[in-house]
Amino acid sequence: MLRNNRGRNTLVGGLGRQMPESNGFSRVMRTLESYSYNCRQVGLPGPELGPILRPGLHHGVTRDMRTAVVTTMVLAMALAIPGSAKVAEAAKSDNMIRIATLAPRNSELIRGFIKIDRELKKATKDQWGLQLYPSGIAGDETDVLHKMRVGQMDATAVTSVGLSQVLRELAVLTAPGAIENYSQLEKVQASLNHEWEQKLADNGFKLLGWGEIGYLRYFTSAPLHKPSDLKALRPWVWPPAHTLKAMWTAIGCTGVPLGVPEVYGALQTKMIDAVVTSALAAVALQWHAKLNFVTKRVLGPLVGGLVINNKKWDSIPEDVRNTLLEMIKRNYEGDSKNIRKDDQKAYEKLLTHGYTATEFTAQGEIDLKAVQKKARDSLVGRVYSKELLDRVMKITHPNGA
Repeated sequence: MLRNNRGRNTLVGGLGRQMPESNGFSRVMRTLESYSYNCRQVGLPGPELGPILRPGLHHGVTRDMRTAVVTTMVLAMALAIPGSAKVAEAAKSDNMIRIATLAPRNSELIRGFIKIDRELKKATKDQWGLQLYPSGIAGDETDVLHKMRVGQMDATAVTSVGLSQVLRELAVLTAPGAIENYSQLEKVQASLNHEWEQKLADNGFKLLGWGEIGYLRYFTSAPLHKPSDLKALRPWVWPPAHTLKAMWTAIGCTGVPLGVPEVYGALQTKMIDAVVTSALAAVALQWHAKLNFVTKRVLGPLVGGLVINNKKWDSIPEDVRNTLLEMIKRNYEGDSKNIRKDDQKAYEKLLTHGYTATEFTAQGEIDLKAVQKKARDSLVGRVYSKELLDRVMKITHPNGA
């Protein structure tokens, strides 16, 4: 049985009795303790509440520091989504498809999942549905993929970075300068999708659909006019992101390795002051609040995919599988155009709320093309084959990059 401070059976515990604002830290701590307990009850790791979070047990750690850490950890809890799709229910059912994602509430992705859940329950007379773990509460993408392999999670909506942990060559989707717009992405997917579906299946995963999260841009604390300007900043690097690490190496700057759930706190403490993401993702994850500049030029689409482990997929009756695939095509893949519009709106909104759009100089553009080529070529033989990169480049840049 799950617990909270009010005794209700729910994953995310209630805040208990009302406390004065001065006791905010204690209130958040009780919530985290309840949340951690409930996560363990349903097979999730939950946050580690070590000495740094407890008063008097770690010299040199102030209450403000503990509060900052706790606030960062509790962010995902605060983003737990409402709706018909139950968020991490206690009841475990073989007919519930457990889906984890880093996407927060009110994102287009989550709205799509809520619609799918409602339609699936209606079509199967409540025999099948979705059980969502949003906002990274099940861990970073690599953590979730591991859970899928051992049967603790069924499906996940991940970026191409996560997909490349299953099939490494999928990192070519974000190879610097290879795919620079949506039209090029659609052409590459149309040409290679069948091959990738089969290779993912051979690795234990069924690809249910592709998704997008907008255009990648540089978000920084200082103006960016050429790649070398990043050397004066502390850019974030996602450890499993092969192409991002290669790009930082090609530029000659040192990235700060952090998981996605750690980025928000690192921006607050100024551990990092530059990130590569889409405007839509930056706003949804609240990363935009601590930076001031964004590049006008885009670096290419931020691609995602919805995958389910083969064992779970095979356990679903064929008629339910067909119904689910139809719903995913309509609600998940079909929302791509809305996401593209939302990403552009998010970018424009930032510019009216204190952000400054920066442009690369003519020499900066030349330098960018050079470091992009150096970065993508450095991954040949290690991450993807030269043959695959050449195929992609021929599709996207038939007249040469």
